Amino acid sequence: MTAKIAGNDIQWNEYLIRLSSDKQDIYYTREYYLMEQEEEGKEAVLFVYEDEKQNIALYPFLKRKINSPILKYNYYDIETAYGYGGALVNTTNENFIIQFESAFLRYCKEENIIAEFIRFHPLLRNESIFKHNIEILHNRYTVWLDLTSEIDDIWMHQVSTQNRNTIRKCKKNGLVVQISDDYEEFYDIYIQTMKKVQADSFYLFDFEYFMKLKKNKNIILFRVRKENETIAAAIFMKYGVYFHYHLAGSKKEALKWAPNNILLWEAIKYAKTQGCKIFHFGGGLTDSKEDNLFRFKSKFSKDTADFFIGKRVHNKEVYNKLIQYWEEEHGEKASLFLQYAK
Repeated sequence: MTAKIAGNDIQWNEYLIRLSSDKQDIYYTREYYLMEQEEEGKEAVLFVYEDEKQNIALYPFLKRKINSPILKYNYYDIETAYGYGGALVNTTNENFIIQFESAFLRYCKEENIIAEFIRFHPLLRNESIFKHNIEILHNRYTVWLDLTSEIDDIWMHQVSTQNRNTIRKCKKNGLVVQISDDYEEFYDIYIQTMKKVQADSFYLFDFEYFMKLKKNKNIILFRVRKENETIAAAIFMKYGVYFHYHLAGSKKEALKWAPNNILLWEAIKYAKTQGCKIFHFGGGLTDSKEDNLFRFKSKFSKDTADFFIGKRVHNKEVYNKLIQYWEEEHGEKASLFLQYAK
């Protein structure tokens, strides 16, 4: 059995395609991780573990150097990229999975990894692969749609009655959905939306991020037009059997037209024509099924999945020192995991 690291080389995706098609998703690709690697101090890493029986395990993450005056040596923490991730395996062999995790833990010790934060994949249900010294927490529910059904069946049996009426009204009001390549237009709408809802700065991506998305052939931008004005837009990600609702924005004064309803319906129809099998809407803003965003997405499908996060401290002594130093510097108790890096 061998463990290895794949970085920026093209071999990264060659490992990914060794998994079954239902385990291949854009969140695991080299291109997706390289978009985030370009942020200062982050390195995209793919940890690979395999044996002579063609069993293979993959775990991509971002490795970040910890900058702190209290550290005498180089230490790092690791985190999955924005969206979903975590480890994947192509086998149910428990002995192989245990040895994979043991090899990864050795890597963390050798590389001075202090802590690890994982956003697991709700559709791949990979939160149970890691067992050792890890805290798994339910973060929220997400909504997904089975695209293998006929489009008329989806319309009648998954899309709510109220939503169908709203979409019909959108059409009567002259709303038109188009595929677009105007990412500058989307950026302006998206940033206005994030500021309107007072979103955390984490979601205020800079313009360069959207330019990277534009270059990725698996990214699709839709916009909603009314009388030659764009009133809403959204970015979707297509890879293999999956189609993801990624980022969206709409003009405040246009919400009365319900542009996001018709936008998502047209995106569903497009995803089906592309041969995708699952449309993933994502979740709400909280872990409640009464969350307004979750309820909106649930108007398109009755199926839900559980999104979990994982927290693991590899070096408690150094981690505690970093948290203590942050608290002393800020005069308050740390409330977040990896608070020292925020």
